[in-house]
Amino acid sequence: MKKILLLTLTIIFAFASQIVKPLKVIHFSSYIDKLAFNQKFIIGGLENSTVEIKDAKTYETIYTIKLPKIHDFMGDLQPMPVYSLDISPNGKTLLILTEDEEAKRDLFLFDLETHKLTKVFTTKETLMKARFINNHQIFFGLLSDEVTLYDLNQKKFLYKVQADSYVFSTFALNRVKTKAAIGDESGSVKIIEVKNGKILAKIMGFNKDKTLSLDFVKNYVINGSSDKRVAVYDITTKYSKIEMTANFLPYAVALSPKLDTFALQYDENNDIRVYDFNKKLLYILRGHSMPLNGIYYINENKIISFSTGEVIIWNLKE
Repeated sequence: MKKILLLTLTIIFAFASQIVKPLKVIHFSSYIDKLAFNQKFIIGGLENSTVEIKDAKTYETIYTIKLPKIHDFMGDLQPMPVYSLDISPNGKTLLILTEDEEAKRDLFLFDLETHKLTKVFTTKETLMKARFINNHQIFFGLLSDEVTLYDLNQKKFLYKVQADSYVFSTFALNRVKTKAAIGDESGSVKIIEVKNGKILAKIMGFNKDKTLSLDFVKNYVINGSSDKRVAVYDITTKYSKIEMTANFLPYAVALSPKLDTFALQYDENNDIRVYDFNKKLLYILRGHSMPLNGIYYINENKIISFSTGEVIIWNLKE
């Protein structure tokens, strides 16, 4: 009886919400590992050791960066894994964080105007994710659950701070890039002041397992974890404002710029669900062929998401 009631409610909610079809499906020449975009470019870091740059208006490929191949433990050449892509605030530089020989890390910078690729450094530090803070500073998360800030002008790391004692998963910056939310295997979220690495808060609550995805807007952080739990936390009070459980691993979550809605990968069909802050289901975004790697709000009514198979742009309102 309970199963019948649950199925009935699911059908009612599905019909009450709007099914959204893709506005545009964008394919790359190989599987997509990482994505970066702005108003001018949509850039994919691909599993075949290339970075493909597309025009954000025509969606045509305008340049391809070929990264070096590296040797595996058998001595065979294989593609260089891309760990992070990001575009500088002035839109002139692309950051590329990769894995090199012997599990070292390479940081490359690519000039989007001159098409010059420069290796900044190679390090044994287990850098896993990187984002520009401004045009000359880059924030990194390490596998060891540490964070660090690198200054391109000074050519050095300014600090390295232990966020927690687990294995790092991911981080998200707030929109003004002054704070970072750090996620790891614990399910808790650490709030870090980016300029000095000071730990401002540790938020524990609804999420009990490894963080899979994060987003950070104003004073709110959304956390999707491997126990299928998704929560939106107010970092000023450290309490959750929203708690819900997805039907599948929430590999991607996002908050809208005005905090009117939030989005998550909801089920094994790779559907994205969009809810308001009262947990009312508004939209079901249907079109991905594989589990998601990321969801981002372009604005309050436009979303870009990607899986290894495709990038999709969605309009929530016609």
